[in-house]
This record gives sequence, C-alpha cells and structure tokens, in this order.
Amino acid sequence: MSAEALLVGPVLQATPFAQAVVEAIRRDNDDVTVRDEGAYLRVQVAQVCRLSRAAVEEALGADVRFPGDLEMVMSSFTGLVRLTSEDAVWWRPGGQPPGLPEGR
Repeated sequence: MSAEALLVGPVLQATPFAQAVVEAIRRDNDDVTVRDEGAYLRVQVAQVCRLSRAAVEEALGADVRFPGDLEMVMSSFTGLVRLTSEDAVWWRPGGQPPGLPEGR
C-alpha cells in the first residue's frame, strides 16, 4: 500500500473557520500536512486524523457546533469519518473506527 493511501483527513474551503480547524488539527495530531489548493485546504494525516471541538473553539475564540459548523466548510474528505458533538475522527478504510470497541 502506498504512503498516500494511508493519508486521511478533511478537504476544507479556505475560510477563517477552516484556518482554525487546521490549527486545531495540528494541535491534536503529529505530522500534519496541509496542501493549499487555492480555494481548498487538503489536510492529510497518516492513518488517523483527530479533531476536537474544544480545540477548534480555542483556536477560533468562539463557540462551535459539532455536528454542523464543520460540515459547512468540509467539501470532501479522505478516508472514513465519524462526527460526534465533541469531535471528528477520520481513519483509513478497512480499519476500526478509533475509540470504538471491536465489532461496533
């Protein structure tokens, strides 16, 4: 499997809110790559990309609603995604969603 196939994460419309999301993802993950594609920011993390609502609120300096606010700027994503009121997690297909017991 190529290294690129192991990368997961959101594709965000380039907005101030998206910049706060990128800052929060950088805080919550190691080895984050952000590709500026003009109108979009492609965020890539190996295997699992985590984003907490609290980290976005800290970066933005305002309250954020999950789910809801993130999806307004997330045009696409790579991998699979799970959204809750507290966080978003992207992981590679074929893997177990992080934080869930096996088989759920």
